[in-house]
Amino acid sequence: MNALKNFSHLVILALLAVAGLLFSVKAVAAATLLPAVLFWAWFAGYAAATSWIQRQFSSPLAALGTHGAVWVVLSVLPRVAPFSALRLGLDFLS
Repeated sequence: MNALKNFSHLVILALLAVAGLLFSVKAVAAATLLPAVLFWAWFAGYAAATSWIQRQFSSPLAALGTHGAVWVVLSVLPRVAPFSALRLGLDFLS
């Protein structure tokens, strides 16, 4: 069961990494490197946070639920100064 949980977590992070790679290529082509660097820093924090949270559970659905819950929480945060750093990756991808 642990392998399936890890695999589902890997698939979700891989899909987000592919989206980030496409964003990074677009940003570098436009000669703006800072947004790409900031996205990858956000992604590292997102991956670490979701890995820590989903480690508390044992089912593969918990990994999916963890990512879904974090995504919803980040989506409802207002776009104001202290919270904008948490929303950074979502705002770049949208």
